[in-house]
Amino acid sequence: MKKKVLLLVLVFFMMMGSVVAYAAPKVNTFERPVRGSAYTMAQWGTDGWSAPWDLGMSNRTWIDGYNFNHSGGQSLRVFYPQGQIGPEYSGASAPLTLTPGQQYYLSYWVRFSSDFSWGTTQYGGKVGLGLAGGADCSGGQECTGYNGFNSRMIWRSGGKAALYYYHMDKAGQYGDYANLTNNGAEIYYQKGTWINIVQRLKVNTVTNGNANPDGEIQVWYNGVSAANITGLRFVRNTDKVDKAYFDSFFGGATPEFAPQNDSYIWYDDLKVSTNPAEICELAIGGCYNRTFQAESYNAMSGVITETTPDTGGGQNVGSIDSQDWIAFTNVNIPTSGTYLVEYRVASPNNDGKISLDLNAGATVLGQVNVPNTGSWSSYRTVSHQVQIPAGTHQFGLYAATGGFDINWWKITKLY
Repeated sequence: MKKKVLLLVLVFFMMMGSVVAYAAPKVNTFERPVRGSAYTMAQWGTDGWSAPWDLGMSNRTWIDGYNFNHSGGQSLRVFYPQGQIGPEYSGASAPLTLTPGQQYYLSYWVRFSSDFSWGTTQYGGKVGLGLAGGADCSGGQECTGYNGFNSRMIWRSGGKAALYYYHMDKAGQYGDYANLTNNGAEIYYQKGTWINIVQRLKVNTVTNGNANPDGEIQVWYNGVSAANITGLRFVRNTDKVDKAYFDSFFGGATPEFAPQNDSYIWYDDLKVSTNPAEICELAIGGCYNRTFQAESYNAMSGVITETTPDTGGGQNVGSIDSQDWIAFTNVNIPTSGTYLVEYRVASPNNDGKISLDLNAGATVLGQVNVPNTGSWSSYRTVSHQVQIPAGTHQFGLYAATGGFDINWWKITKLY
C-alpha cells in the first residue's frame, strides 16, 4: 500500500512539473488618470507599473481624453518636439519592470499623428515598447551574453516598419534590424490610424555556460505575422525577459534625424503576458467586442428614449433617475476573462453612478462614476474593467445615482 501511495505522489509531482506556470498579465488602458495631465512614473506606479528611472514621462506625456483613443475614453500621447533627437529631449523612456520570464508577449496599439515627420534628411526612431532583460545591451555595446539584450520597434525612411534588436551575434557595432513584411511586401506605418503591434521574445537556453542558438523573436502587425527570427543567442547566464522597455524617441545621433515639425504618437491598450492566450489581438477575429445602442434595451424601468445630439445621431436613453435601469438579454460571452466596459454618457450633474450586473442583479460586476460632462449635449466615454464569465447572460445597467443620459455601451475583451 505504501508503495502505491508513493507511486501516486511521484506521478502527481511529475504532472505538476509539466504544467506551464504563467506570470499574471499586466495591462494599462490609461483610463484612470485625470485627462489632460502628465502620465508621470508616479501615475504609472498607481496603475501597478514601476521603473528605476525615466526620461520625458513628466514633461512629454499627456493623458488624452479629448481626441483619440483605441478603446475607452483615454489614451497616452507622447510628444516629439521639432528639431530634437535622443531620449533626453524627444519622446519618453522607462524600463518597466516585469517578473522575469523565459518568454513574454507584448501588445500595444499606436497611432501616429496625421502630420508625423519621419525625420529631416536622415530617418529613424524608436516606436513605443520593446522587450529586454538583464543589463539591456544597447547603444553600440558588444553583447557578451552577460550584459543583457533588448528588442524594440523602429521606423526607417518613409515610415518603414522594422524590428531592431541586440543579441550576441549581431553583425556590427549597433543592433541588427529586420524589416516587417506581409506576403513579401515591406510594411510602412500608417499615419492617423490605430495600429496593433505584438512582439514575442523567447530567451535562449544555456548549457554549461554556453548559449544555445534557440532564442526567438516574432512580431505581428495588425494580427498578421510580420517577422520571425530564430537561432538567436541572447545570454550565457540566467538573465530572463524582465522589462517592457518603453523607449521612443527620434534618432540617430545627429540633428538630421530630428522631426521637421512637432509630432505625436498615441499609445493605448498595453498588455504584457507570458501566456499567448491572454493576447486576444492574436486570436482569429481579434479581441471580442460588442457595442449596444442604449435604446435597444429589452426591458427597462423609468427611462425614456430621445434624439441624441451625440456624434453619429440616432437616439439615447434619457430621464435616468436613481434606481432606474435598462436590461439587455441573451448576450453571449464566448470566453471568460477581463473585459473593458465603456459607456457613452452626458450629464450636467455630479456624482452619477452606473452599476453593471448580470441576470437581474444576481451578480454585480462593478460600478463606474459618471462625471459632469458640461451639459446634456456634451458626451464623454467612461469605462471600467470587470470580470465576466462565459455564457449567455442578461446585462443590466442600473443607475445607483441618476442624473445622466447614455447613448451606447460596449464590452471589449482585454485578456
